[in-house]
Amino acid sequence: HYLSKGYPEAQVRVDFINPLFKALGWDIENKAQKPPHERDVIVELSPETTGRPDYNFRINGATKFFVEAKAPSVALDDVNHILQAKSYAWSTKEVYFVVLTDFEEFRLYDASLKPNPRFPDEGLVFNFKFTEYLNNLEKLWELSRERVEQGSLESLLPRDVKSKRLRIPPDKSFLEELTIWRTELAKDVHKRNPQFDIRLLNDVVQKLLDRIIFIRIAEDRRTRRENELKEIVELWKEEGKRKPIMTHLKDIFHEVNDDLNGDIFKYHACEKADVDSELLAEIIENLYFPKSRYRFDAIGVELLGSIYERYLGSTIRVTPQRVKVEEKPEVRKAGGVYYTPKYIVDYIVKNTVGKVIEGKTPRQIEKIKILDPACGSGSFLIGAYQCLIDYHLEYYRNHPKEAQTQFFDFYYKVSPEDLALPLRTKAAILRNNIFGVDIDPQAVEITIMSLYLKALEGERGLLPKKQHLLPPLSNNIKCGNSLIGYDIFDNSSRPPLKLRGGEGGVMLSGSEWDDETKSRINPFDWNSKSAGFGEILNPPQSPLNKGGSKGGFDVVIGNPPYVFTRDKGFSELEKNYFKKFKHSNYQLNTFTLFTEQGFNLLKRNGYLGYIIPNNWLTISTMKPFRDFIVGSTGELVITNNLFKVFQDANVDTSILVFRKAKPTYIYLTESTEPSKIDIIAKAIPSDVLSEPTIQYRLYKNREVKSLLKKVETNSIQLGEITLVKAGLKAYETGKGKPKQTDAMKKNRIYHSRKKLDSSYRIYLDGQDVRRYATTWSGEYLKYGQNLAAPRDSELFKGERILVRQIPSRPPYSINATIVFGDELNDINSMVVKKTSAYSLKYILGIINSKLLTIWFDFKFEKFQRAIFPQFKVNELATFPIRPIDFNNPSEKAIHDKLVSLVDRMLDLHKKKNSLPPSAEREKIEREIAVTDERIDKIVYGLYEVTEEEEEMIEKG
Repeated sequence: HYLSKGYPEAQVRVDFINPLFKALGWDIENKAQKPPHERDVIVELSPETTGRPDYNFRINGATKFFVEAKAPSVALDDVNHILQAKSYAWSTKEVYFVVLTDFEEFRLYDASLKPNPRFPDEGLVFNFKFTEYLNNLEKLWELSRERVEQGSLESLLPRDVKSKRLRIPPDKSFLEELTIWRTELAKDVHKRNPQFDIRLLNDVVQKLLDRIIFIRIAEDRRTRRENELKEIVELWKEEGKRKPIMTHLKDIFHEVNDDLNGDIFKYHACEKADVDSELLAEIIENLYFPKSRYRFDAIGVELLGSIYERYLGSTIRVTPQRVKVEEKPEVRKAGGVYYTPKYIVDYIVKNTVGKVIEGKTPRQIEKIKILDPACGSGSFLIGAYQCLIDYHLEYYRNHPKEAQTQFFDFYYKVSPEDLALPLRTKAAILRNNIFGVDIDPQAVEITIMSLYLKALEGERGLLPKKQHLLPPLSNNIKCGNSLIGYDIFDNSSRPPLKLRGGEGGVMLSGSEWDDETKSRINPFDWNSKSAGFGEILNPPQSPLNKGGSKGGFDVVIGNPPYVFTRDKGFSELEKNYFKKFKHSNYQLNTFTLFTEQGFNLLKRNGYLGYIIPNNWLTISTMKPFRDFIVGSTGELVITNNLFKVFQDANVDTSILVFRKAKPTYIYLTESTEPSKIDIIAKAIPSDVLSEPTIQYRLYKNREVKSLLKKVETNSIQLGEITLVKAGLKAYETGKGKPKQTDAMKKNRIYHSRKKLDSSYRIYLDGQDVRRYATTWSGEYLKYGQNLAAPRDSELFKGERILVRQIPSRPPYSINATIVFGDELNDINSMVVKKTSAYSLKYILGIINSKLLTIWFDFKFEKFQRAIFPQFKVNELATFPIRPIDFNNPSEKAIHDKLVSLVDRMLDLHKKKNSLPPSAEREKIEREIAVTDERIDKIVYGLYEVTEEEEEMIEKG
């Protein structure tokens, strides 16, 4: 009976699969009454579940694995069933496992591998028949709620090199295919339409791809009839390919435009372009099963955004020999394009948009304006839009009467728990609240497309015809240069141009500038009511004046570009124009200009949130910018020490959030682990950049000044007795042919996880340097003349001290240790090499001591003035070292005793790091603490510290 076709999938779920997972501790029926976004298991109840897995198992709202159920009469080894189950999980990028079961058989797959029809069982973790369950309870228990919460699934992922190589994420895979289609289309369109200039060529190719992909996503999400594009290809073939396939495509383009309105399907030159029908048919067929492995209902808008952000980093270029897609010059210079991770977007949106809308009604929120002035593919605007949707949904859940009176179509999609906003409400939010600018017209289109897809997200049925459901966004998302207005071409904006053969000069009006210059600069007039956002910045009821205007945006968010304005990419005209930004050094970086511009665009009490490089906290030339931020903003939140946000980029970042209000206080937050930002903040006075915090006021008193003067008077500088050098990368990034270890890490040809031969050396990052110890990621670098620009080998040889440039908070600030071999170190550490009779271990004990921490903190005020400290090699060279008379036996004995204790300390840390958490490890940690105290005692004696001074130091 169970194996017959009369026993359906729905029944096997009730009889067998549900009880199995209940036995594994999962709350299948939601007896805990958790809200939809928190429940343990999402169960698809609809009979039409194609495209969505039957079960979604979650921990704290995060999906851990899917289950695809079948009737026992269905053969689970059917390739299509296996690919169906695996492709859904793989398309999400975040879910690595899927179960395929009819209970008669139970298959667990590692779905992080791209589904391959030639090897359908690739990634099979285990496979049991129902008769084998009892003998494999331990393996089945790995899928229990208890074990999954403990991380059991992560431990099942193969770690071998081959598996990692095969683990190609969907965004990388889709980008590669998208780039191929873009290249082939560009070649064909250029060949058939030679009258198209390069801009129109780029525009036509992108518009065609965007439209096809948009419709394909809408099909999988069931908002349009499935297989629409595929049927067009089949019809074209049935007609004998007599007329261009574009004839049929134009019909569907016009139909989508009638149904949705929006901007993507408005009449465009792509509809008149001559395009190879075979090529278009091939692209469409590659978006469908079995050629396609993508489930477009599973690929979220955020994942598409990460694909398109990298897509925007390249452009079509035509040469006399060929047509190709290549990186844009500015992207190549910056080392690549980096998509802002969702957790960063969510944090910034929560602390800006979240604060502005808190406690407001939907009617009040209609007036709120949110801007990203460098929107790229739209990640921050999508995050803000999602925040607004979630807020409205929760508001109407808590105010059902208001929802019923306002919306006749506010309805339940599947169950009372699955309440959803009507599409017209989501469209109104989009039109009222979301605004963006980008200098790249392709970015503008992609942002609009992404926002439309976000609006359609969650719509599970065919949309009504000819309702113009989506709002036009041409007045919301605009193309232009957020930093430069049309006044750059005014007579006052540049000196006279010298004429050939003449002594004098002549002024050019804006109309006389060549089209190429205007197009490249692409100025944007923020105050224009038609071309800019004049209605927002200068509303009719508000007089236009510098301080009194009530206009402006409520929120400005984003990840502005980090580009040095002194680079050749900027003309003298632009550099002069940037001088209008009074608080930013125009020779530095565009992120400061965008911050100042964002401040100017905010209305009073509005919020700004950016992720920017963290060097503004430490570089001396950034002081005017720091003073501006601290002196002009309230509720300032600075999040630093972020774990590597952009994995392949050589940039350390910080998050800056503030309110355009009188200075109040500053919150300092830190990121303590990847993909997480602490919500625990430390409030400090707003004068932090000029005065010490309360924690360090003690250091300013007379006794401390006297102590530190004594330390310096009786010392010699570190640079006098050693060679102190800045830490350098062992090679220069991006040099050589092929390029070596570029910022995108596309070509790590000299890196290895194994020591392949004697030329491969251990490679240490700055963060690997600890007090008396090093950590190591296990990475080697082939060092030698193979590198295009190898650094001085003497810096990486023999015994030397490595000092991390980023100090710790007291009681011990300096992170320094000794290495003895040929380890290569990264740029974030400094090197001290022996050039005198002093042992490096003697020097290490002194600079790692509490006394030197007080001297360092007071001398350079890193924790006060730079907020997040970083010190340089010239400062390290001034560290005060107590001189030793080696002819005096008692002094030499003190030197040797300190060396002995430091030697012991190095050995203890090595032992500690080799042990797991245990009683033995705790014993070693206690001995380390005692040894630290003994070293401090010797240092106090060397510098003749009194008992009162020692007590003051120990109290902190």
